Amino acid sequence: MPTQTPLPGLIEAMAGAVIDAQDRIEKRQLANLGDYFDDDNRPKSIVMRMPSMQPGARESDEDLYRAPLLPLVSSNFLRIKDVEISFDADLGSLVHGAEETASEEAPGKGKRGWRRGGEPTKTPQVQVDTTIKAGRGKSGSVHVVLRVEGSEPTEGAARLMNHLTQTQGVFRTFRYEE
Repeated sequence: MPTQTPLPGLIEAMAGAVIDAQDRIEKRQLANLGDYFDDDNRPKSIVMRMPSMQPGARESDEDLYRAPLLPLVSSNFLRIKDVEISFDADLGSLVHGAEETASEEAPGKGKRGWRRGGEPTKTPQVQVDTTIKAGRGKSGSVHVVLRVEGSEPTEGAARLMNHLTQTQGVFRTFRYEE
């Protein structure tokens, strides 16, 4: 039994899925950023013992060097570069009189300068059947290609990493008597 779906609704659903995927990527990246801070939101760091480079240091002297972890590792900032969606569908009927109107009662749908007034518009919509048998006997064939790319860190992330980099350094020197 064919299932008729309005083409605009199908396209909006696919666009919504892409937007949701980018949102999930960003939330995952934010959660990963949290791994570099302790429960009190202090940056996690590593302390290393290094031969002292202080003026007048002897060969046996050591410096304790603290370096925050976040600037030491590469950050994977990803974003969706492009999406290619192809599917097999059979065109259905053209439905006239489908009304679209922005409800002023709906949350987040208040009057805004970039939205048209609340007068309903009647737009014809094409119905599509995505359950058709495609090429090799498949039903409702859909092919999705999603490409992601690395992106530069945001200005806020870059400033944070720069500040953390400036806080690293020697915080104590051990002088050993010979």
